[in-house]
Amino acid sequence: TGLSIAEVFSLYGQEGYRRLELAALEQVLARTGPMILATAGGIVAEPVTFELLRSSCFTVWVKAKPAEHMSRVREQGDLRPMADGKAAMAELMTILSSREPLYARADAVVDTSKKDVETSVSELLAIIAMQTVAISS
Repeated sequence: TGLSIAEVFSLYGQEGYRRLELAALEQVLARTGPMILATAGGIVAEPVTFELLRSSCFTVWVKAKPAEHMSRVREQGDLRPMADGKAAMAELMTILSSREPLYARADAVVDTSKKDVETSVSELLAIIAMQTVAISS
């Protein structure tokens, strides 16, 4: 749409954002060839979108402790849905806790807690390599 995430939420709300998210996922999945697709953590919130992702892709839950999530979100400049600084950590913990059973449905998990980027990427690449071998066997 050419809009930032904040603008999409401001104009269309969360429901509109989720509709656009589904449309974007459908467009990406219509492409052919291997790809790595990074999604927002909230993609699990919409059952149709999450099931489309799971049925079409090998999924990996990139897991982290709540404090690390908070730090990463703030570094990206995205304070939504944690705009209230005082209650942000409690809200984040509630969000992550409610989503954990959905995240756990991923095909694989990379726990990035207390790991540097290089270590996490190495673990992810090893998982992808194993998946590639399994597909070609």
